[in-house]
Amino acid sequence: MALCRAWTATRMPTRSSCLTVEPTHEWGDTMNIVVENTVCLNTGDAAILLAIRHIFKAVVGDEPRFFVFDSQPEVAAKLYPKKDYPDLEFHKLLSETMFRYSYGSGLKHRLKPHYNRLVLQVLQRFGTESFISRILFGESARRSLDIYRNADLVVTTGGTYLVENYNLERRLNQFRVDAILGKDPVFFTQSLGPFNKSYNRQELGPIFDRSPLILLRDERSRNHILDMVKEPGKCHVVADAVFALADTDRIGKRLASPQPPVETGRVAISVRHWNYVNDGEGGMRRYLDSVREIATILVRDHGKEVTFVSTCQGVPEYAHDDSKTARAIVAELDPEIAKHVSVDASFHTPDQLMALVKGFDFVVATRMHMMIMSLCVGTPVLPIAYEFKTKEVAKRVGVADLLLDIDTVTPQEAAEKLGRFAANLDQYRRTSLQAVLEEHASAMSATGLLKPLVPGASADVARDVGKGGGKHPARLGKDQHQDEGKPVVEA
Repeated sequence: MALCRAWTATRMPTRSSCLTVEPTHEWGDTMNIVVENTVCLNTGDAAILLAIRHIFKAVVGDEPRFFVFDSQPEVAAKLYPKKDYPDLEFHKLLSETMFRYSYGSGLKHRLKPHYNRLVLQVLQRFGTESFISRILFGESARRSLDIYRNADLVVTTGGTYLVENYNLERRLNQFRVDAILGKDPVFFTQSLGPFNKSYNRQELGPIFDRSPLILLRDERSRNHILDMVKEPGKCHVVADAVFALADTDRIGKRLASPQPPVETGRVAISVRHWNYVNDGEGGMRRYLDSVREIATILVRDHGKEVTFVSTCQGVPEYAHDDSKTARAIVAELDPEIAKHVSVDASFHTPDQLMALVKGFDFVVATRMHMMIMSLCVGTPVLPIAYEFKTKEVAKRVGVADLLLDIDTVTPQEAAEKLGRFAANLDQYRRTSLQAVLEEHASAMSATGLLKPLVPGASADVARDVGKGGGKHPARLGKDQHQDEGKPVVEA
């Protein structure tokens, strides 16, 4: 079926100027799912991808095929090789291959928004096989566009990347390409908003409106977009997708046992650097001192061996390495304490990380998906929140009274809450693990919401983009996206 996209620009394109979307080759009976906007060098982000994969397998029954559009696909393909993940195929995000982004003020940078407008206009009017398209779009980009055209469903991955701490322009450009191709994405479980910038509201509103399904991790995120969508009934609050990976048999056995598990004498700590902490460098120092106090107490008062390990580490090509922050903490420990503290700086896949944390009595987690993956294998967690998403999870798993906030935590508060957690560990374990079973059921409830979309997902014609859709691709105004260059994703 021919699909047509009317992109709003200086004039509304006629139907003949829209991109005709026809399959270009035979794909067989396998369901083809595009998952876009992933950053699989982050193990938390990769865990979301594997959870989406798990959930869709429950929906489809047969083995679906996943085309994963990632920021660094070559590295991701090495970390998640075909021999281990035969149904995953990695490609470069179209928003990063087809567009140019401005980081300066020279003529070259001023021309980039005009180039980006041209890209969108050529794509919508001429498709990928015209002479001008072949000049603008390389073979890899045209192959990726072909994958999108033949996809049964497009999913924008779960996580936290639609918040105004981060630059949104790459995401907006990806959604614009989706719209031209007639592939309105399903938003997998998100923490997003609030959207206070008028530009972001103008551009994201029509995108949310066209999406057939929006999954949110918390009621707060849902409230952030209720005034931006015409059909609020398609916005559903469900648990973070990674809870779908929970080892329910292991958790059930732990809950059924009248005795707590035998202690291993080992505790894991996950840390991170955070650019947006209150009080800047002073606030970051306060956080590091607080974690250092936790490590000291664990060794000195509880006789624990402490291992620093996290979801963002061991990949030189990735911008974030939590082991650097861990080493900075360990470097200032008392030598007698430091003898019992180590830094695991290696990369771990989600499966490897979850297997690793089974061997710890508990985890002190700053990274939210370090928290969730630990809970998924029955290991209790003392959380440190750097964004509201962790606070919401802490409420849902019964540890809100213990939560440490990176913006306000002090060594004294950290010591007091660690003491309460350790003294009542079995109580907190049982409360959290019972909640994890509920979160698992909630995450898997997405299957029922997805099923109606599967049969006709590739037959939809994309609807109106909205008045700003094609006018301002990749532009940077005086009061719009002045955070260009800030991180673009955080799971």
